Amino acid sequence: MKKTTRVWIAVIVVGVIVESWAIYVLRPSGGRWRYEAIVKDEPAAHALYDQMIATMREARSLSYVCSCSGPGKRAKSYRIWLQKPNSFCVEAADTRGALTGTLVGDGNDLWIHWPGRCPLIDPEDTNVPRELWSRQYKTHPTPLGRHSIGHEVMDLGIRHMPFIDPSTFHGYTDSLHPHMNGVAGRGTDTIRGEKCDVIEVCFMNAQRTWYLWLSQKDHLPRQAKQVIRGVGTFVGVEDWLDVTVDAEIPQEKFVWSPPAGWQKYVRPDPEEKLLKPGEEAPDFSLRALKGGRITLSDYHGKIVWLYIWRSG
Repeated sequence: MKKTTRVWIAVIVVGVIVESWAIYVLRPSGGRWRYEAIVKDEPAAHALYDQMIATMREARSLSYVCSCSGPGKRAKSYRIWLQKPNSFCVEAADTRGALTGTLVGDGNDLWIHWPGRCPLIDPEDTNVPRELWSRQYKTHPTPLGRHSIGHEVMDLGIRHMPFIDPSTFHGYTDSLHPHMNGVAGRGTDTIRGEKCDVIEVCFMNAQRTWYLWLSQKDHLPRQAKQVIRGVGTFVGVEDWLDVTVDAEIPQEKFVWSPPAGWQKYVRPDPEEKLLKPGEEAPDFSLRALKGGRITLSDYHGKIVWLYIWRSG
């Protein structure tokens, strides 16, 4: 084999090794390069975001379908109706289009009910008689501007929190807003025939980023993408369909009362499940941040401090 050929083979082998290392070490991850993802605030783009909030808050009524999905996942949806001063209705549907739960706000109280078994009930850990599992409802007061529809819809059975809280319409301010780094423009695009301004909204030093396609017609989203950067990177997409502003909505949408024989759902008291002094803790195993598993029984006889947290 000629010397030049051997040299080129060596160069190629080294190149492959270096490239493989780079792909492994520099692969996309939740925390890596996050600070490079922080956007600088642009006044014109921020004005578009403010106009979206103002449009929601100034409308007399607003209705839309929020179709939500993730990579490789089929879409689920919320059909949402909002009316001033403090009325709302949300119907959740799974990937088959089947109704999973309904949320109604009558102006004073919130009501949640389900077409079948209450999804909040753990069959292995409940004192609710089986015959009442499908006759449960949830209710509590909803003070104007101080309740979150976005958090409540998590109990409807499809486990998705809308990126933009529908309660913005009623004057609620999302808890993310104090942690906003900036808003940047990303040009224009066309979504389902509508010309949209595209903006990027950065929160918590790019731990969370929104991309919003805002219709130039009414300044409301037609599409949204959320990126959450934690241990991993999580991406979700929403399509806003059938967006209607200031249309009449039948009042019966905002009225519900429990039928005879139904029972108010009460979450179990966590205190009942806590270990009593001297009781042996059940063994468990969790994924370690740096790879592998951590098992409680491996630390038998030692003090273990459990620090439970979440991000985003």
